[in-house]
Amino acid sequence: MIERGSDRVMHIVEAITERTAAEHYRLVLNEERKPVITGSKIGGIPYWPAGKDFPVDEQGKKMLMLLQINCAEAGLKAPLPEQGMLQWFISTDPERMYGCRGNYDDDRSGFRVIYHETVGVNVAPPDVPTHLTVDDEHSPVKREVAIDVVTEPTVMSVSDGHLNHLFFDIVKEITGVEHTSMMWYEYLDNEDCLYLEKTLGMKRPCHQMLGYPVFTQEEARRDIDTHDTLLLQLDSQFSAIDNKPLVMWGDMGSGFVFINHDDLAARDFSHTYYCWDCG
Repeated sequence: MIERGSDRVMHIVEAITERTAAEHYRLVLNEERKPVITGSKIGGIPYWPAGKDFPVDEQGKKMLMLLQINCAEAGLKAPLPEQGMLQWFISTDPERMYGCRGNYDDDRSGFRVIYHETVGVNVAPPDVPTHLTVDDEHSPVKREVAIDVVTEPTVMSVSDGHLNHLFFDIVKEITGVEHTSMMWYEYLDNEDCLYLEKTLGMKRPCHQMLGYPVFTQEEARRDIDTHDTLLLQLDSQFSAIDNKPLVMWGDMGSGFVFINHDDLAARDFSHTYYCWDCG
């Protein structure tokens, strides 16, 4: 275990930590609490108001709900909605992998983020696909599990696409030398790389809202400036009870939904970006 790095890398890490310190919402899968249709959960039958059109893919097939968050019960604060229900759906089209062609969905035809401004009692559970009714390979969610939402401090992760620019801004401030065509791991020796990765790493599984994305491999957004805010991250996770998967993206991967901060403030979820990666 690398307990400390060189003075140089420790100075850089300290500056990154100070400049990116933030709060995020960790989503904890609670296998001991029974999930309910109006509550925060993964899998199962989604909350759905009577009379509202259900999301369908380009084939006209109803989508699969991966996750829903009851914003008021979760205690969410701005910039996230403080009331209502936020849901993430994907297509189960066999021509796609978890709703994507490849590892991302540029045309947004294979997923939806749905926001209900209120959560009412007039619920009409539709005849919809769930993790129990679709082929296992088409659903990363394997069980219906309640979600507890906890507010925690966080800092930028090593896989966030903004890290490299920030890293070399700090290096320039320290040394006066500008590096324009180098990655941070090329600038550091092996031990300092390990120290930075350990210090800026995040405990997995990392199911979260806001904060910084923790990719299995590397930054997966195609435009990190437009899709600058992490709306949802859902990691692979095994059950603490029977060690079977609760969520599994390929080979222990993760799924992500990103949004522009202005769209989030406007409660406009029509331009979100969805991608996933695995080991």
